[in-house]
Amino acid sequence: MHNGGPHGHHVDLLVRTSAEVNDEVLGWTMRTSPKYWLLVFALAGVTVLGFIGFIIKAGNDGLDSHLPWGYLAAGLAFVLTTSLSAPLVAIAPRLAKAHWSRPISRIAEIWSVSGLLVLLVMIPLLVSLPSADDRNTMWFYNKIAEGWPPGAPHLYIALTLIFLFINGMGLLWASAIPDFATAREDASGWRRVWYARLSLGWVGTKRQWRALRAGLGVLGAFYFMFLVFAHTVVSFDFSQSLVPGQRDSILPTWQALGGIQSALALVILSAFVIRAAGGFKDYIGVNQIWSMAKLMLASSLLWMYFWWSGFIVLWYGKTPLQQNLLQLMWFGPYRTIFIMTLIMSFAVPLLILMWNGARKSILGPTIVAVSILTGAFFDKIRIYVSSYSIEDVNAHTLDYVPAGVTPESADIMMLMGVVSGAVLLFALAVKFIPVISLWETREGMLLQEIRPLKKLPLKVLAKPE
Repeated sequence: MHNGGPHGHHVDLLVRTSAEVNDEVLGWTMRTSPKYWLLVFALAGVTVLGFIGFIIKAGNDGLDSHLPWGYLAAGLAFVLTTSLSAPLVAIAPRLAKAHWSRPISRIAEIWSVSGLLVLLVMIPLLVSLPSADDRNTMWFYNKIAEGWPPGAPHLYIALTLIFLFINGMGLLWASAIPDFATAREDASGWRRVWYARLSLGWVGTKRQWRALRAGLGVLGAFYFMFLVFAHTVVSFDFSQSLVPGQRDSILPTWQALGGIQSALALVILSAFVIRAAGGFKDYIGVNQIWSMAKLMLASSLLWMYFWWSGFIVLWYGKTPLQQNLLQLMWFGPYRTIFIMTLIMSFAVPLLILMWNGARKSILGPTIVAVSILTGAFFDKIRIYVSSYSIEDVNAHTLDYVPAGVTPESADIMMLMGVVSGAVLLFALAVKFIPVISLWETREGMLLQEIRPLKKLPLKVLAKPE
């Protein structure tokens, strides 16, 4: 790693042989420690606690009504916005052929394993979700006509999240095939057996590389489409359609932009932890964090712009319905949460990342990432808990503003369990799937070098594509 120059310029260059990269990354992947197992058991304990909270909640309130399940819906939306959106941080730079993303692309892709948790949480929420009969939904379903499309919204929410999970796992598997082939030579026991099976006989022929790159492009494009549609159906059917009279076409786009912002924040935080815990400071440096920080600042500005675009329509409309919606979502019982969201998701990123010194660092963007994830968590509570507090979902207008729903102990347990479960799946996956992409890192080493321009060291990148 070459850090700095005579004028204080920062240049990152990984100086390793291919064998050293394999040994360092695979060594950490296959090696566990007491601290690791302590973390796994702690996460598993909190996840089980969340399951206990669900059992208590289901025993007390049942699944016949959607009203008690607002906090669980908020948990699902939070994981969708963060964990399942994280692979975009690998997909977009790869399609743009950006070299800086090579060391962190696998970190982003591994978060797709949390889709398994989303599928489990989805089941009780779909059971309790009201029918689309004679209700304001995106599916145009009513009692007079036979309804189109049949099975909405339950069937299409389920299919969307199932396909998103399958697509994410396919993307993760495809990107890791060359690394599985490398790992099968060094592994033993059950690891060797599974690495051999998952590598699909990979030997690195020219035809295999062409197929891999084409497959990653197709899977990445489909994942982006499924993710946007997932944000659309979840924001409509678990939130907007439960509030009589609410018709906000900007909400799904705003939620998708929030997913991009939160995905960048999650990958930055994950890279910070992996960098410290795995000793990968030579792999994950300022260049990676800085590049993501610039995108995170841009997505924060877009987040604010699209929120304002939807909010200003209600603010200037001033009809009784719009005033009730303002009270329900922003200025009524959830006002404090709304203010906290604005501060953490917009004000903090803007005020910190607007400074070059903070943006071009590792600690500054990490602090902002924690703030954004916290803001996203509170924002999902505001949106989904308030939506789930409406009793008469078949009404044609919102005539009253219900009181805020204070979380019960079971709600807190479920929220903690959902977040912990997503982190647990990630922690288990990184000890089987190399957390740093071996083939992308080795390829990047071949395509870059430091060359002096007078006294200024510059990184020169080759782009053979």
